[in-house]
Amino acid sequence: MRKHHGIFRGGVAALALALVVPAGFSAPAQAAKADTKIGVITSNSGPLKSYGDAYNDALEWGLSYYTGGTMKVNGSKLVVTKKDDGADPAAATAFFKEMVGNGTKIIVGTASSGVALTLGPLAQQNKVLYISGPAKNDAVTSAANKYVFRSGNTSLQDFAPLSNIKPISGKKVILFVEDNAFGAGNSGAAKLFLAPKGAILEDIKVPTTATDFTPFAKKAADANGAYIFVAWSNALTAGAMFTALRQQGVFAKTRPITGLAGVGSYDIYGTIFDGASAILTNSYFPGVVKTPTSIALAKDYAKTGKSQDLFTSDGVNAAKMIVQALKGNPGVDVDTAIKNLEGFTFIGLKGIMKVRASDHVLIQPMFIVKLVKDGARYKPVLVSTLRNVAH
Repeated sequence: MRKHHGIFRGGVAALALALVVPAGFSAPAQAAKADTKIGVITSNSGPLKSYGDAYNDALEWGLSYYTGGTMKVNGSKLVVTKKDDGADPAAATAFFKEMVGNGTKIIVGTASSGVALTLGPLAQQNKVLYISGPAKNDAVTSAANKYVFRSGNTSLQDFAPLSNIKPISGKKVILFVEDNAFGAGNSGAAKLFLAPKGAILEDIKVPTTATDFTPFAKKAADANGAYIFVAWSNALTAGAMFTALRQQGVFAKTRPITGLAGVGSYDIYGTIFDGASAILTNSYFPGVVKTPTSIALAKDYAKTGKSQDLFTSDGVNAAKMIVQALKGNPGVDVDTAIKNLEGFTFIGLKGIMKVRASDHVLIQPMFIVKLVKDGARYKPVLVSTLRNVAH
């Protein structure tokens, strides 16, 4: 009986203590969910600034759009930290390590192939998810590194629309490229597609530090090619480079092939290629395709005064892939994120996109376009669409 009586007295004491707790005190609410950290590393200065700026604007828009304006997934707030790599692999590496150190498990971005090729192995070493941006070198993604995906296209995909150029057998194709990872990727793609068709290929590699392009343009003119394929990523020097080629008479006898760059290049390209029957490939230009996403983005950009550009699609794709990686994954488990993305199919700005499970290439539409005069300006017009480009 005493034992029972003691228990009862303890219960009364506990109740008494509860009753004397100050009235203003309340039990703590359920702990708030931790923020989800997203790291962004891309160029917002230097030769690739316009590409990085377009990517960042689109990424911000996409994260808001795909979370219904809440910027939350699984009830957790997305906190985005941006760093400017200036196309410098060393700077990007430092930023990447800093982000990993503060617990960031998803890192996206970069327009530089050299940067992307540097960050891919770091993602694998640290077991974090890295979604590369506009960087095109084909080696950025591979079956050997499950931690790296891409939200843009490869050099091979850029070249795919050109695989049926005729006549090509026995014709010389000059490969006029930057002497860097981007140029190497494009040169490799050209050789893969055109060499088996009998094309005769000649490389002209231009140092990224070049400011006088006349010697290289003269070499291209003396090569007497049927076609000249130009792979150039530096938006700051593209105008001078193409001008030098035209001044040396290259386009008078050699048909140019290149990718249509950003909006700022339209008038330059249109003027330089006037009468040259240029073959222009393209991964995206504003209005190329009407999808629910592209219509929504165009409406919102018009309200805020923002402009779309070549890599707007890549930024929106990255946002969609981030949200998918986090779907049903509140703890941001990287292996779960990878499983969520492999084989993932969605409608992006430019149509159906699919993440190939085997090597994380983003299968997508690609385009051939032409520039036409519209008043005093030039604008792109779609010539043809290649769907489900998977190279």
